[in-house]
Parts: sequence; structure tokens; C-alpha cells
Amino acid sequence: MTAAAAPVPTNDQTFDAQAKPQEPHEPHEHYDFYAAGPFFNDEEIHSMERLEAVLESHGRKLFKPRFGEADKREHDAAWPRFCFEQDIDGIHDSDAVIANLIDGDTGTMFEIGYAYSRGMPVYAYYEGVKPADTINLMIAQSVSAVFAGPDDLAHWLETGEHTQPEFKQF
Repeated sequence: MTAAAAPVPTNDQTFDAQAKPQEPHEPHEHYDFYAAGPFFNDEEIHSMERLEAVLESHGRKLFKPRFGEADKREHDAAWPRFCFEQDIDGIHDSDAVIANLIDGDTGTMFEIGYAYSRGMPVYAYYEGVKPADTINLMIAQSVSAVFAGPDDLAHWLETGEHTQPEFKQF
């Protein structure tokens, strides 16, 4: 049995393999950090809250995609595209991305790769990372630093000093 081929796009659904993401079309607010990370359960939300609290307590302005138009998710067919564009604009409007690696959230991994491809500084936040823990090499090689939790991040924000925690790359 063979799978059916994808339908050919109609005139209003053209596919351009060379198309590049558009720059924001209108001026947006400026942010120090785009705070990427999952927020699908209490553990993830609490981890994001700790990350955001450290940055904000050190005077950093954040774009927080978790506070986007989530209420439209189930009611509006245009929500996925709106959310995507809003988050892309948030990355464009930020000086750097800091990504919470609490799990392998694919959206977070995309945000890391997108920011890296734009030449932006990207940082990882991985609470309690231990030498036996692994980080995918594509992510580990994309980030300038991995912070092992709130205290590690706060120390860097206060002093500019950071010691990379040990972990394995795969």
C-alpha cells in the first residue's frame, strides 16, 4: 500500500521553497529577552515563572509567548497562524532568546534554531542539570551558555560570570 501524494497547491495556496520569513511589518515593542519554553503543565509553568522572575527582578524586559492569545486556540481557525506570527515578531523584537529546556518541546527547539539562524544570542535554562543529563548537540552548540537554575542565571546577570555546568551532548 502506498501513501497518497499531497495535493497540489491551488493558486491561493502556493508553496515557495525559497520564501524567507518576513521581517515585522510594523514597529513593535523592544525586549531584552524572548522567554521560550513549554507551559503545558504545572511543572513547566512553575519553571517558566522562576526563569521569568529572575530576569525581571534584574530589570530585563521579556516577551513571554505563554501570554499570547491562548483563548483563541479552540475557537478560531486563524489562531495557529496568528500565534506563529506573534512569536516570530517577538523574536525579531528581542535582543536575545533564553530557552527553558525542561523538556523537549518542539516549539522551543524551533525558537532556538530560528534565533540562532538570525545570528541572535541564544541561552539555555535547564534547572538542576547534572553531568549525566543530556542535551541534544544541535541545541547545545546553538546556545552561548546553559544556566543550571535561578541562582546560576542571577549570578550571571549580576556579575557577567558563568561556569558552564557539565552535561552530555548527543
